[in-house]
Amino acid sequence: MAVLRTIHTGLTVHDLEQMKGFFVDCLGAQAGETRQIPTGETLGHITGVQGAQARVAMLTLPGGHVVELLQYSAPPSATVTAPRPCDIGAAHLALEVESVASLAQDSQGFGFQLAGSAQFLTGGLFAGRWVTYIRDSHGFTLELIGGP
Repeated sequence: MAVLRTIHTGLTVHDLEQMKGFFVDCLGAQAGETRQIPTGETLGHITGVQGAQARVAMLTLPGGHVVELLQYSAPPSATVTAPRPCDIGAAHLALEVESVASLAQDSQGFGFQLAGSAQFLTGGLFAGRWVTYIRDSHGFTLELIGGP
């Protein structure tokens, strides 16, 4: 058995409409269907979370990667913010961008801030590029990699 391909990246968000706006207006994603996942046991069986209810939006980023944004209405979240990058279970989505500084600035209008500071890498896979993390007030984290 082998993995055939990546289908999508699913990310749980605090406010589906706000995050969908960010992905479309700031990141240039194409919005697909937004819908309520039908009430019933299917989502709970898939996720292992009994009584799970959620709305979902599918977005396609430039380059073709599909992101599934989920906002759960039940059960209540066990956390208020996402884990720190050093915490087990933390995740982020890395995006290649034209300008790290410009996108970081534009993202502020959607509630994102630099998590640290942009760094120029001199070695490794991303040598010669700038890299930084941006986070919103709920800890939703993106990594920006690209030009200054």
